[in-house]
Amino acid sequence: MIPVYHLDLWFRDKNMQRIKQLRRRRRKFKRQLDKVVEQKEWIIEGWGYCETYDIRFEKADVIIFLDLSPEECKKRLMNRENYRKKDGTVDKRTLNNHLHKIDKFHQTNRLLILELFQKYEGTYEKTLFPIVRKFNYDQLLTALENIVN
Repeated sequence: MIPVYHLDLWFRDKNMQRIKQLRRRRRKFKRQLDKVVEQKEWIIEGWGYCETYDIRFEKADVIIFLDLSPEECKKRLMNRENYRKKDGTVDKRTLNNHLHKIDKFHQTNRLLILELFQKYEGTYEKTLFPIVRKFNYDQLLTALENIVN
């Protein structure tokens, strides 16, 4: 089985949080990432940490990008209930934080990802999948199966 790494979980890890100086925490994060991308097989999930996009794109052989509109992302956020308090009321601070992250992603990170897609487009050893709203997921699964086999 291919190991899966969730970058947000790394950064929120208790051992990582004990490192008070952000610069040291980022260096440790980068060292962990460098170890992962040197492995034969891996899956990394996470849109954050744009300072690591270059190494992730360089080392990956398959890159899947869910390129959804800000409106679609916000709609999906509202369908989830991770911003609700235990009593069912809306935690406005958490909700606003998530909405801000969606806007930040579309203003900054998305553009960096699209530039990297353009850089690696047509590269023999890279398979790029920008997935938009009406993408045929069966087509993606078939393509991934062909890569593995």
